[in-house]
Amino acid sequence: MSERPPHNGPMGLNQARGDLNLPQIDHARLTDRLYSYAPQHAKINRHALRFNGPTPSQNVTRAKPTGPKLEPLPRLAVHQAHNQPEFIQQKALERLIVNGYVPPIKKSKKSAEISDESKVHEETVPEPEEKPRVPTPPKEKKPAHARVPLSMMKPAEPLDSLPTWLKDPLEIIHYIRTNRKVGFLYLTPAVPKSSIEYNPYNLKIVTHDRIDQADYYTLSRQGVTRMRDGEAEYTTLDRWEEEHLHYVKIVKISTFHLFRKWKAFSVWRKNVRNKKISTCRKDLEENLFIINPYLRPALLNIRELCHRLSDMGLCKVEKGHTYTLDGFRERQHDQLREVMEHLRDFRNIVKDVVRGACRTALLEAGFTPDDLYMMAVGDEYGVGGSSYMMEGDTEVYAETQDKMTYTEQANKRSHCRRLTSFIRLADYLIVNTMHVLAVNSVSTLLNYLTEQLQHTPNLGELQGLIDNDDDENKEDDRTTIAGLSSTEESEKEKVPPPLFISELLIEPLQLLFRPDCDHFQEGVAFIIQHFKDVVLSVDNLVPDSYFDAFTAPMINQKREEKTVGDGPSLASMFDDDKDMQGLCQNIREALNAAFDSARQYASMFEPYREFYRENESLNVQALADDEEADVAFFAESLEKYHKQHTQALSIKERRPIGLLLVDSTLLKQTLIPSPLRCLEAINEVLPMIARRRLDDILVEAQEGQFKLDTLPSSTNEYVDSLTFLDQIQERVDVLEESLGTIKEMYSLIDKYQVPTPPEDFAVYQTLQPSMTALRNSIDRAVSERDANIEKFCGCLDRDISELSKDVKQVKQESQDPMILDPNADRDTVMAKLSNLQDKMDQMQKTAFQYKSYQKNFKVEVTRFDDLEEAHSELKLKQLLWTSMKEWDEMDTEWTESEFSQLDPEDLAAHTTKYSKYVSQLEKGLPPNGVVPQLKARVEGMKAKLPVVTDLRNPALKQRHWELIETALNHKFTPEEPLTLGLLNELDAFSLTEEIQEVSAQASSEASLEGILKKVDDAWKVTEFVVLPHRDSKDVFILGGTDDIQVLLDDSLVNVATIASSRHVGPIKPRVDDWQKQLVLFSETIEEWLNCQRNWLYLESIFSAPDIQRQLPAEARMFMQVDKSWKEIMRKVNRLPNSMRAATQPGLLETFKNNNALLDQIQKCLEQYLESKRMVFPRFYFLSNDELLEILAQTRNPHAVQPHLRKCFDAIALLEFGGPPGTLPDSTTPSGDRAASPVGGKDAGGGKTAINDILAMISPENEKVGLGKGLKARGNVEDWLCKVEDAMVSSLRRLTKASIADYLQTPREQWVMNHASQVVLTVSQIMWARDITECLESDGDRHTELREAEQRCFVNLNQLAGLVRGVLPELVRSILCALITVDVHARDIVTDMVKLEVDNVSNFEWDRQLRYYWDIDIDNCVVKMSISNYVYGYEYLGASPRLVITPLTDRCYLCLMGALQLDLGGAPAGPAGTGKTETTKDLAKAL
Repeated sequence: MSERPPHNGPMGLNQARGDLNLPQIDHARLTDRLYSYAPQHAKINRHALRFNGPTPSQNVTRAKPTGPKLEPLPRLAVHQAHNQPEFIQQKALERLIVNGYVPPIKKSKKSAEISDESKVHEETVPEPEEKPRVPTPPKEKKPAHARVPLSMMKPAEPLDSLPTWLKDPLEIIHYIRTNRKVGFLYLTPAVPKSSIEYNPYNLKIVTHDRIDQADYYTLSRQGVTRMRDGEAEYTTLDRWEEEHLHYVKIVKISTFHLFRKWKAFSVWRKNVRNKKISTCRKDLEENLFIINPYLRPALLNIRELCHRLSDMGLCKVEKGHTYTLDGFRERQHDQLREVMEHLRDFRNIVKDVVRGACRTALLEAGFTPDDLYMMAVGDEYGVGGSSYMMEGDTEVYAETQDKMTYTEQANKRSHCRRLTSFIRLADYLIVNTMHVLAVNSVSTLLNYLTEQLQHTPNLGELQGLIDNDDDENKEDDRTTIAGLSSTEESEKEKVPPPLFISELLIEPLQLLFRPDCDHFQEGVAFIIQHFKDVVLSVDNLVPDSYFDAFTAPMINQKREEKTVGDGPSLASMFDDDKDMQGLCQNIREALNAAFDSARQYASMFEPYREFYRENESLNVQALADDEEADVAFFAESLEKYHKQHTQALSIKERRPIGLLLVDSTLLKQTLIPSPLRCLEAINEVLPMIARRRLDDILVEAQEGQFKLDTLPSSTNEYVDSLTFLDQIQERVDVLEESLGTIKEMYSLIDKYQVPTPPEDFAVYQTLQPSMTALRNSIDRAVSERDANIEKFCGCLDRDISELSKDVKQVKQESQDPMILDPNADRDTVMAKLSNLQDKMDQMQKTAFQYKSYQKNFKVEVTRFDDLEEAHSELKLKQLLWTSMKEWDEMDTEWTESEFSQLDPEDLAAHTTKYSKYVSQLEKGLPPNGVVPQLKARVEGMKAKLPVVTDLRNPALKQRHWELIETALNHKFTPEEPLTLGLLNELDAFSLTEEIQEVSAQASSEASLEGILKKVDDAWKVTEFVVLPHRDSKDVFILGGTDDIQVLLDDSLVNVATIASSRHVGPIKPRVDDWQKQLVLFSETIEEWLNCQRNWLYLESIFSAPDIQRQLPAEARMFMQVDKSWKEIMRKVNRLPNSMRAATQPGLLETFKNNNALLDQIQKCLEQYLESKRMVFPRFYFLSNDELLEILAQTRNPHAVQPHLRKCFDAIALLEFGGPPGTLPDSTTPSGDRAASPVGGKDAGGGKTAINDILAMISPENEKVGLGKGLKARGNVEDWLCKVEDAMVSSLRRLTKASIADYLQTPREQWVMNHASQVVLTVSQIMWARDITECLESDGDRHTELREAEQRCFVNLNQLAGLVRGVLPELVRSILCALITVDVHARDIVTDMVKLEVDNVSNFEWDRQLRYYWDIDIDNCVVKMSISNYVYGYEYLGASPRLVITPLTDRCYLCLMGALQLDLGGAPAGPAGTGKTETTKDLAKAL
């Protein structure tokens, strides 16, 4: 029997319903679900609150117009009707009847109902007239379905003879057709419908007593009849067989094959969805207040009130009105006061509505609200009569409440909690309305500001306005001052007036607005905050005691605790509202933009501010006192100040700039007086300066004319007259220029009407005649100049002759023999010389003046040689007698003063100076007896100077003076102080050598004592730098000792120098002590630093518990040294003086003993580290410090991580496991997460312990799993050996797995699935295998080799295509290394093709580095010529590979042969040719 669509008649419907195992459809319930009815009215309750009429909200709702009912289009209506199930079933039944089907007499009630409904539907739904539906005739001559009476069927054979083994429908058909004796067979489904093997043709043969009366088949040679629910469906046998074959083909299609699963899932999904919808519907019905008939009206009323309230605005701005900032704030305050009254009324109404609804709901639940009860009994809840209470209700509520049961108490609490939620919902509606109201008001204010900003002129327009003002002022000042031009007035009609007004003020240093932008920002921010305060003044309903009857009800005369909070917080909403903050920010930006434009407009007044600043800084008094003021200054000033006054008058007092009306009245009032004040100053100063200059010129002209008209009579008068003539000739041009200046000044006075006295103009009229008279006098004097010069020369010659006579007379007087007589009276001679010198000086001045006259008038200059000679001789004679006098005075002073007060340097300086005087006098004066006397005295003092210097040596001490006294044979006493005269008497100057020797010895001894004192002083202040060790408070170490070591070296050298001196005798004991101390200090500090160095090294080692546990004896020795060290350093910290600390008794021996112990500890430590390296030889790559750092943290496996790169070339990190819920430690050295693990299932996943080692990570972030069961336990060298073994085994296992994957996966994908080292190794294995197969093939080996070459090209092209794409960095590194290897493989194959290699034993193939997987040893083998090497599996990461050249191949061949023979290989060649890199790359290859 074939499966039919659901519209194949009632039987098809029933069959489909049975197949899907669907419940019977209840059409009544389905109809109820399809149609929605209005909610059922509640039973009338006389205790409920009743309204006398419709509420305002209901009136509004009823008044709303309803839209017209839309009917579908005619064709759409017909289409919808034809797709109804009843219509489809009816049409299907009609086709069955036309085909010969006879409906059964007995029908089920439901089928009859469906049929009736279909008929009714068919009658009610009209069909389109143009295309009537006609039944389709059958394709076969015989009807496909016909009713066959059961009496015509023959019964089947007994069960023993029935072929029950037949299961295939085709075999059953064949059986019934071949056995004529069989009339028919009973068939039933072989499996239940719930089985996945169920299908309409999976039948089995049964006897009549085993059939399922609800559903069974009968099969005969004529056809198949299915009996189901009392209905029969007949199908011919051929048709049934054909349908079976079609069914078999159809179920092979994926859609039909999975239909049962899909349908079961679909049914399950629909059931789950229906259950969820049902649950949600139930929850909504229980929780939605809008569904509650008692709370719905109140909720709608509140929403209506909120909607009306939201249309009200907090911001009130009158269009066309310009506000001051204070006025705007006052206007908003008035508006907000009005709004607050509305909000107060709104809250009271909402309170009444909410409480009334809560009362009604609580009454309908069967509970009396507490407020009604209390109001009835006159309790504190009495708030007056309620409009919601009906007459007589108070009497009912006033009755005494009965004590409630526990169930009633719980119910009342539940209802009160729900009503509390309703009150909270009202709060949310109110808060939302207040929030919207505030946001809308701020948005309205922003819209006003934005609208005004749109009319802001740009910079060019502002400049145009200023220029237009200037032009208009030039044309008609009065029109400009009166108002706007006609064009501006027309524009003013189009542009709305500005919203705010601000005054533009001017100061010398700035232009400013009042109020400025900051004041506007603060004012608007204050208004917005006032908006918020107004809406925040509406308190929440939940905490209000007005609703305590519901939020804290009375149960059994006991008040319940109020568990509800304060309700929604509008303040928090404002704090979190980004939109509100954005609006406020936009308002601030709008005000900033408005003031930016205003500032641009104000910047047009910068020239005004500049001249205002200059005018205010003008010093009128300084201007009056300024004699240098020229005409240009006065002309410029007068023009400038008149222009400034005109510009100030032209300023427009008010100018609209978009949002702001700029008021420039005060600016204009400030500017106008400024140039006027300056003009007054100029008007006062200009006439005064002009008169002063006029008087100066007149006086100078008149004086010049008088001097030129006077006749000279002496030499000086001639000189003065001629000199003045030259001066006045140069001066007259200046006077002419001054005359022009004065003329220009009086022209300015006349032009600008500067007030000037009339007498100034009268004096000005005499200026030109005076200048003309001066010119005439000059011309006359110039014509007489030559005659006056001749007269001047005659007078001058006479004066020179008189001067020569005076010189001769003075010279004769200076030749008096008394002057050079040594026996002459010194005072008389010096007085006479002084008189002659005065005369000589006066004559020299006169001669110099005569020379200057001759030079000025260009006359031959006279030479006064006699005067110069006489003057020089007189100067020397005066020097002689002055020197004699001064020397005698100094010699007396030196001889009589105490010897201790003599300064040898001063004596030497004076002696040297007078020696020079003696030399000059001997050369310049004739032989005389005075000069030798002076020379003898100077030379005598010069001979005494060495003795005086030695005796004044500050290093001389008492023992030295005793030696000197012995040499002089004289004892110096305080009664007879030592003087220079006494030394002369003792003839001390004859013992020069003895005194000099004593002085030298004293100096040497003083020098040695000074050096020793420096050493002593240096060590007194030198202290050790003591530092806390590792931030500890009681453990110290020495800081830097470089300065101490330098000082020690210097001290040793200095003390050795002192000790080697022959004058060390007096201080030798001190020197010996210092030598011993310094030697001891040197040895101690050396041992000290050595001890500190070793202690610091070992302290960090033995502070680790693991090291102490493994080296107990050494730890005890170190503890002994540690205790001694800390005690010594504590003492040094208290007394840090280096010399005292380092020379304490026994300290050197202590340090030597400690150093011996530390050396022994270090030897033991070296042996301990060597034992660790013997276990794990890779530790030889680590220094002792690095290895000790690892061993000191054996319990921390992660301590190995920083040192892995030195032990393993390509392992940067090990990935350790972690506790459940944590990620493995896979952080790379660069801080990134490592790449995904390569190596399969054991690389991670599942719960891992902290010491589990999961994978190794390369520096390139490649991660390779190490297998399961690898743990970091025990000694670190042991588990690192296991890591090494796991590395080898994992890489070998991954390589083997990759070979298998290579044969199943495309090479492009295979490259990305494996580790870099595995990819390179397996790729070379497969390449060697392919080439070997080609060379061992039974076919044409050359052809196969060429095909292998083409495969190499294809593989390289594929890899190149991958590289050109977007790849992870790790994959790109793998591909680059693989391409390098593949290029070399391609070159090898190409060369073999050219050389026609056809045998595996050919040397061209045998000399190549080849990789094979040896089946016998199950391992990778590397071969090259006679060399055979098992692959080492040392992890290489994703490191790059060296480009292989023919030279590289030859190096490989040589080195592989050396390895095979256990010999060494040493590539030779120039530097930088790749010897080292080639050897390293061969190591990577192996």
